[in-house]
Amino acid sequence: MNEVFTYPQTQPTLWLENYATITWLLSMLMLAVAWALFFRYGNFRYGIDIGCLVKTILIIGATTLAFGFPMMYNTKFYAEHAHEGDKIILTDNEVVYETRNGKRKALKYSDIQRIYREPLTYNPPKSYHIIGLIDSMRVDSISVKENLPNFERFLQQLSEKTNRKIERSI
Repeated sequence: MNEVFTYPQTQPTLWLENYATITWLLSMLMLAVAWALFFRYGNFRYGIDIGCLVKTILIIGATTLAFGFPMMYNTKFYAEHAHEGDKIILTDNEVVYETRNGKRKALKYSDIQRIYREPLTYNPPKSYHIIGLIDSMRVDSISVKENLPNFERFLQQLSEKTNRKIERSI
């Protein structure tokens, strides 16, 4: 009997698919506005005056924000919302991870070598990794976040079917 666990989808699909591009475009627009202010009100003389310092701070600050803000936002957004709409299916002989786009990744229970929680979490919620052998040379993994509904029941059933203990870090 198949047991299906699904991440709820709280964000629109358009935003989930394109958030990195949209935030990058907005940051480049912000940088373009800073450069427009720089060229509009810039007084291009070769001398040291307070205006030069202000313009330099404007450009350095705008560039730092334009590159830093999307990276910060995208990292946090990915940690919190990247799995939305994805499904994890426990079948009779394998665990299947299916993304909202239809991509599938399957690991047979007999091939699963380790189930563990990441030792250090920089972006909550915490992840658990299911490591399995594809063949003697290749390893594959499935990452499961703690915000999966019925997460503890999922871990218990997976542990029973694989006969592997869940390794939880301190």
